[in-house]
Parts: sequence; structure tokens; C-alpha cells
Amino acid sequence: MTRLSILKQFVIAAIFITTVFACKTNKKSSLEFNLVTVADSSLNHSNDTTISSVISIRYFETANADKSSVADSINKDFFEWLSAFFDNDGETITKDNLEDVVASEIQKFIKEIRADSTLVDCESCKHAELFVDAEPIYQNDKIISLVYSFYHYSGGAHGAHGITSFNYTKDGTPVTVENLSTNIDELTAIAEQSFIKQNGDITDYWFDDDKFYLPSVFFFIENSIVFYYGIYEIAAYAAGDIYVELNNDEVKHLIDYLN
Repeated sequence: MTRLSILKQFVIAAIFITTVFACKTNKKSSLEFNLVTVADSSLNHSNDTTISSVISIRYFETANADKSSVADSINKDFFEWLSAFFDNDGETITKDNLEDVVASEIQKFIKEIRADSTLVDCESCKHAELFVDAEPIYQNDKIISLVYSFYHYSGGAHGAHGITSFNYTKDGTPVTVENLSTNIDELTAIAEQSFIKQNGDITDYWFDDDKFYLPSVFFFIENSIVFYYGIYEIAAYAAGDIYVELNNDEVKHLIDYLN
């Protein structure tokens, strides 16, 4: 089976999984989300050289007219984050031009590879992949939590992968680690003890001066809040993604957004 065939199967499976997850929002939800998929790929053969590029992006577009300001904020933040994956000459990426940007990125990659004769013996340099996948949405009567996973490869030993999250109050105010808790020091102390139980001693990780901190990426799920440390953030690539999960009962006195 070719590399591209495997990637196509991955895309099909991811579409199915994401569609299933999209329906699993809290019954108290008031915002509605449409799942949007933009995908393109190209397989080129030139002088016995195979050049392939695959881009697949799935995202949730907020679609509730009476919450337009919240919807605008959610949609805008996603496209600002997504833009970092593209060399788009400063042009703002939106839902209206995303399909064109994806197609252009693929053709640009193929053109650059063809023009660079030094890459003739670099097989890994001739493949590019970008997958962005929408994960389950969590909502209650206070909070909206959206998570996206991503994988980006453009040559080298391995690609970059991880997740990002977008959290909002129901009026559209972003919820960050800075304004998450009424007592961030106590929340950090509880999280540190949970981290040690779930991942081992913090001295085994790259915390500056062995001082634990909460990462900027976090999200809500049913009955828990999860904090995420990306690759290279506190450990080597081989350590993979690192999480610490706190049960709502442990921290609901510190976080107003928990039911």
C-alpha cells in the first residue's frame, strides 16, 4: 500500500470519528456547530521522483444566529491559529478562501521541490502533510470548550503534532489559564500533586528550577478538566504528549465554570 493510500484511509477514518464526536455535546448546550471539511492532495512523479502533499482540515463553525458575537469570536480565533501553518503572504485565512489557500499551498510545495536539485536524494523532503481534526466539543451552561488535534510534516525525522484548545464563557469571553481560577496558586498545587501521581516526579521533566506550572492548553470534558503539555514543552519528543487530569470534585471550589 502506498503512503498516500494510507493517508487517504486515515482521512476517511478521521472524518467518521469526528462526525460521531460532533454530536456528543452537553444537553445544556445553546450553541450549534457545523462540521466543515476542507481536504486536498497531490501525487506527482517527475524524473523518477515522487512528490506528495496532503492537507486535510476539519473544523467546527459556530452557527447560532442569536449568539453572533460569540460565533464571530470562536470562528475568528480558529482561523488566526490555523494561519500559522501556511505561508500565505500575510493574507488573512477565512472560511471563504481556505479551500483556495489549501490548493495553493500544495502546488507551491510541489513547485519548490521540483526547483531544488539538491533534494534529489532526500526522500523525506518530498512529502508534506497537514492534518487538523476537530475533537469532541464540551459545553455546559457556563463554558464552551473546543479542541483541535494537528499533525504537520514537511521533511525531517518526524513531524510536529499536538493539540490546541479554545475555551469561552457563554458570552464569548476567552477563558485562559490566567483567568481560569479564583485561586490559581491552589489550583496549581493540586495539579502538581495529580501530575506526580499520573506522570512521575517533576524532576524527571524540564520544569525550570523544578517548579511546576500549568500549561496554556487545557480543556473541559465530562467531570474533568485536562491540562496538556505539548512535545518538547517539558520533555523530549519520545515522551509524547503529557496530560494531567483533574476531577471536577477536586477543583470545583476553584473554578466557577464547573457544574
